[in-house]
Amino acid sequence: MKPPTFQTFIKRVAVLGLPIALQSLLFSSLGFIDTLMISQLGTEEVAAAGIGARIFWVSIVFLWGLSSGMGILLAQYWGAEDNDGFKTNFALGTIVAQFFAFSCFVVCFFFPSLLPSLFNPSEATLLLSQQYVQLLGITLLFSGIALSVDTALRSIGQTKINLYFSIVEIGLNIIFNYVLIFGHFGAPQLGLLGAGIGTVMARGIRLTIALITIYVRYPILILNRLHFTLALKRELVAAFTRITYPIVIGTFIWCAGIFTFHLILGRMGETELATMAVITPLESLGLSAAHGLASAVAIMIGNALGANLFEVTRLYARWALLCAIALGTILGLTLFVMQTVILSLYGALSADVITLMTLSFPVIALSILMRTINITLIVGVLRSGGDSKFCMNMDFVCQWLWAVPMTALGAIIFDWPFTIVLLMMVSEEMVKVFPAAWRVFGNKWANNLTEQKG
Repeated sequence: MKPPTFQTFIKRVAVLGLPIALQSLLFSSLGFIDTLMISQLGTEEVAAAGIGARIFWVSIVFLWGLSSGMGILLAQYWGAEDNDGFKTNFALGTIVAQFFAFSCFVVCFFFPSLLPSLFNPSEATLLLSQQYVQLLGITLLFSGIALSVDTALRSIGQTKINLYFSIVEIGLNIIFNYVLIFGHFGAPQLGLLGAGIGTVMARGIRLTIALITIYVRYPILILNRLHFTLALKRELVAAFTRITYPIVIGTFIWCAGIFTFHLILGRMGETELATMAVITPLESLGLSAAHGLASAVAIMIGNALGANLFEVTRLYARWALLCAIALGTILGLTLFVMQTVILSLYGALSADVITLMTLSFPVIALSILMRTINITLIVGVLRSGGDSKFCMNMDFVCQWLWAVPMTALGAIIFDWPFTIVLLMMVSEEMVKVFPAAWRVFGNKWANNLTEQKG
């Protein structure tokens, strides 16, 4: 095999990562556009949407953690050209993801006040968020299979088709939301409830199109009853669990931490809660390219490890770090420079919210830089090599032993300003980057998981 060069690495990252980045950008844009539309309704609606969006985000990120564990295995089995191993692990990952999706649906739909009440909102905001969360629960029900299909397609290098699915879903979601929130074209004016209904309809259509496409164009991903039966064999479940449980637990720890951050910030007041509802999709927009880079690197490293090309994977890891630093700097500076333009889009929000947003932009720009580096090192490199236990322990220490206590102390005990509390939240990423980089250069993370059976 011809030794890879940095130029060929960049080209391959672009081919694989650009569709993923655009897909992530589209979903982040949806959150941004939703917030813009909902902001025309008032601060209470924005706060309620922020609560629902945070619950939905935590659930989706946890589902993503489950599917990414599956994706690590699928990428390596694909690199090893083991189709039987690929399909049985795809089947098992789908079962696990859909079980969690169903559990989220039950909590959100049948107990809609359980999670929103933790944010200590006003009575009006709580009522609005309950209805919204119920609808988001239905969307989650569709998401287990949808994310599993996305992961499988990425693992075989078919990243463009997921982009096309996302274009359809997000385009429909924006149209449905515009019509149902404001009551255009003879539809009832449903406000925040309309946004939830639009999200359910768009996700259901996307899943239907994805399943039809697989059966027509990608027979390698077609599963039958035998694959699901084999997937439930004890030895396969044990091997799958051994490899993926650190990712699942690590994702749970991280999601719980993010949820706790927002509970703390939300309890500072309605203004702070509304500010976070606006900031979150802006940060997600900035991180879209980072997700593309990390996902492309994970696919490349996974395929190389499955083929036992260990020296190649170490080169990829070092090049990925260089790309992450450059990309994170560009993304953070871009957001900071464009803050005036962005703020001008939120004229319907209160002056207090706009003021907090203005003060928060430097912190968010720093967050984007640090998160870009950490996402690439952790998701793109360490996890793809099976070093998930280290990532799990690192997340716990940096988040729960440092960032969560500091954020809580600043907000509840010392009554620090919102921007300083936000900086304490971001400090998790600042602390985490050092052990992550040390681990990558240590080379202990690179493992061929297809040879670790039983």
